[in-house]
Amino acid sequence: KLDSNDDLHRDLTEKDVCEFRIFMLGGSTVDGRQLNGVDDSLPARLERLLNEQSSSDAIFSVINAGKGGFILVQSLMQHAFYINYSLKPDLIVHLSGSNDSVGTNIVWPAGKIPGVEDNLHRYTERVVFNIDNMTSFVGLLDATFLKLADYSAVVFLMHKTVNDPNSWARWISDTAVLKDDQAGMVKWVEKHVRRYIYNVRLSANLSDDQIRVVHFFQPTLLPYMEPWLSLKENQYLRQGLDSSESFHGYDRRDAKQLFYFRVREEFKRLNASNYFKFATVHDMSSLFDNKQPTKTYFGDHVHYLSEGRAVIAKEIGELILPIIQEQIRSTRRFSDCSLDDN
Repeated sequence: KLDSNDDLHRDLTEKDVCEFRIFMLGGSTVDGRQLNGVDDSLPARLERLLNEQSSSDAIFSVINAGKGGFILVQSLMQHAFYINYSLKPDLIVHLSGSNDSVGTNIVWPAGKIPGVEDNLHRYTERVVFNIDNMTSFVGLLDATFLKLADYSAVVFLMHKTVNDPNSWARWISDTAVLKDDQAGMVKWVEKHVRRYIYNVRLSANLSDDQIRVVHFFQPTLLPYMEPWLSLKENQYLRQGLDSSESFHGYDRRDAKQLFYFRVREEFKRLNASNYFKFATVHDMSSLFDNKQPTKTYFGDHVHYLSEGRAVIAKEIGELILPIIQEQIRSTRRFSDCSLDDN
């Protein structure tokens, strides 16, 4: 995603000698939501801060590689198979965590409605449309298969109604049928934590003396933060983490908080082990703890307002600037860099 300093037609396979190129990866919080203009995203703010604070001759370019909905493994694919080897990065910054805490929404009684969890009507629609695409007989076949696709959804609804007539009442009242065994939820949370930490390690292991990696565990709204949240943020917390959507059939509010607590523990272990030579992992998830309730940093249960992005960008800038300065000093290319010659 471009900001006002970016050229739509730029070629990222080339790089000026004085450019220090940073890619910022993550989900919609990096990509940008609830922005006050194209220069309000986290990457755009970070780029501006670095260029204002730097005393070197380097020109900092922070490229927005965020993609809404991405979990870390998807950003890792961008990092490993595209950016790292094709687009000449000097530093790759990951800001993630919230999307990795999300589980599949299964809000129906386990085993009571066969097939509902798999949304069989969607598969039926895919089949009939694929058949339609494979034939040259348009017109009548088009109409026939389109009708079948439409009716497949009707059949699905009939199936659901017959097997679980109370489903309509739950849909109208927006109330999920949730599992209540704590052990089951903990087991699912641990799966998500292991997957997330595994991919943090993979991304960090891609770092070297030429391409550093910094990984930030992002802030989000969690139930324990209620005393420090504004009235609006508490409302977002209740709306965004209610039981209308679940974590593998468990309460999403409890599951997300447990995921965050566990990842914080794992980040402490990673840092205590000094495991990475050219990578840094940093837990930023407590950044908004103890904030003044008069301040509102979130515009919904996960996305930041401009005020929140300002705090996060400043924190990221302060943490990566020493890393950048060390890298500039140790990289021969920047010794030949002069703004007068550029």
